[in-house]
Amino acid sequence: MDVHGGRSRLAWTDLPPHVRDRIEAHAGAPVRAATTALGGFSPGLASTLELADGRTVFAKAVGSETGPGSADLLRRERANLERLGPLPFASRVIGAHDDGDWVFVLFEHVRGHAPRPSVPAERARMIRAFEEAAASLTPSPIIAETFAATAAGDMSRWCHAERGDAGVELDPWIAANLEAVRSLASRWADASSGSGLRHGDLRADNMLLSGDDVVIVDWTEVCLGAPWLDWLLAVPSVCLFPDTPPPEATFRESSLSHSAPPGDVTSVLAAVTGYFLTSSVLPVVPALPTLRDFQRAQGLVAAEWLRERVEAGLV
Repeated sequence: MDVHGGRSRLAWTDLPPHVRDRIEAHAGAPVRAATTALGGFSPGLASTLELADGRTVFAKAVGSETGPGSADLLRRERANLERLGPLPFASRVIGAHDDGDWVFVLFEHVRGHAPRPSVPAERARMIRAFEEAAASLTPSPIIAETFAATAAGDMSRWCHAERGDAGVELDPWIAANLEAVRSLASRWADASSGSGLRHGDLRADNMLLSGDDVVIVDWTEVCLGAPWLDWLLAVPSVCLFPDTPPPEATFRESSLSHSAPPGDVTSVLAAVTGYFLTSSVLPVVPALPTLRDFQRAQGLVAAEWLRERVEAGLV
């Protein structure tokens, strides 16, 4: 998934010399070539670094002035991975440094590519990774906040929305049924609860197919939630790919949907729809120029899915 983040990312040569020196010191060899990763939204460095000794590592680096909150996000990802320790399906940290301004993390390089949901076999592998991660991380191996706590502001957008608001009017069915949607979304916090650790931002562009393995990356938003939560949050982005099934059919392709209470799924979906649609009409973030378009596209998919579930009585 090219969500265009790579177009605004720092390149290796954009880093201050002292940061490049520290990265090379931690890597154990000079950098001979760097390739910027596509996909994702971070405005910082996200590059494959080819070292003079023949090894390859993956590096993320960001400074406090690079983008709003970006340095703290990378610090959080580093802390989460260090607390989790080695997992067979997670990216692995091999070095890190933080001087209070610039922070960087070096990861083992994974040769592979993001799954393409348009390809049934790759979508199936991606879905198995969701299922295996949900099973492996239930109960949670670490202490973490609940999804309800971490997403309270984002998932409560319908509380303050009114007819005529730009985000509401993006979808005619939402505009015509706003009070019902608001009511459905009101219990999202209880509906999303669970004892397992969820990735919190698990889309196709946060996975790599590598041989027979699937490696999950970008562990910034971990939280406690229902086993099916990550998969539900991912479906709107999966369905942006051509030739994928409609959202409900895509959701049901995973066994995670089989034990998901229909009313809980619909409640969380209603809240997610509000987050996407209302966020998409906010001012553009200069460091993330295509974020609003991506949110709008997912919001419209989520709204259509929500309508279908309500009309089917899955409430």
